[in-house]
Amino acid sequence: MQNMDEIIQAASQGEPARLVVAGAGGREVLKSVDQAQRQGMVKPLLIGDSQKIRRLARELKLTVSPGQIIAGKSDREISENAVERLLADQDILMKGLVETSSLIKAVLAAKEKLLKRQLISHIVLAEVPAVDRLLFISDGGVNIKPGIEERAAIIQNAIDAALELGWETPRVALMAAVEKVRTSMPATEEAAILSKMADRGQISGGVVEGPFALDNALFQDAAEIKGLAGEVAGQADILITPEIVSGNLLGKSVVYLAGGCFAAFIGGTTRPIIVTSRADKAETRLASLAVAALMSG
Repeated sequence: MQNMDEIIQAASQGEPARLVVAGAGGREVLKSVDQAQRQGMVKPLLIGDSQKIRRLARELKLTVSPGQIIAGKSDREISENAVERLLADQDILMKGLVETSSLIKAVLAAKEKLLKRQLISHIVLAEVPAVDRLLFISDGGVNIKPGIEERAAIIQNAIDAALELGWETPRVALMAAVEKVRTSMPATEEAAILSKMADRGQISGGVVEGPFALDNALFQDAAEIKGLAGEVAGQADILITPEIVSGNLLGKSVVYLAGGCFAAFIGGTTRPIIVTSRADKAETRLASLAVAALMSG
């Protein structure tokens, strides 16, 4: 799939996924859920301030039945209830207006049932007008300053997500400010180590190389000018950033600077969990719902 429209179209063609929303009392949240429901992607269950949900539904002229709403007060109560429902009878969990930290704590409390491996990570699937393909970016939302082993898990989570969504052999670029190893830039040294770990089978399912600067990871002409060869140079499908700050900035620049769009979700879980910013518009949430619906099978 080459763009988000194709993702949304594909998600609309299967059986609707059962969705639970943690903190559904938001205008953009309800708009995206309603649109996804009308397109046949999901059957929603809404947890949060029931009076606010009903009021917003009336204002937006949405059809929400009483059986679709579960009352919840605090972020902790809502998050824990949402995770319980996900494990009991739902396919997808979507973060609405609750704090990310509250939802992540509830997910980690159920790690024996919800986690594929010890570490979860934030993944963005982005469509950028200047790039001729969809891009995965990680990790800009969960792990603050991961070490080598944590970054290896972040890479594996991203590869697994790409494989689930139909990429055959994802090409992974390990990002830094430059494309050569320099002892003054730890990110370049870590990229070289992680590339070798992939060569030795410690990371599987994709081609992992680095370090790369942004231009020569994405565009072949930039890679050729720098004399970079290989399967990833100029052709990356996945961009792995050194830490959360660069990951967050890169992910948000897709929308706010490049005029693109993205879907945001958690990698390393047994069921799709959507984690977007509370400021994200309905378009971002709809794209995230489409990706999650495809991943739910």
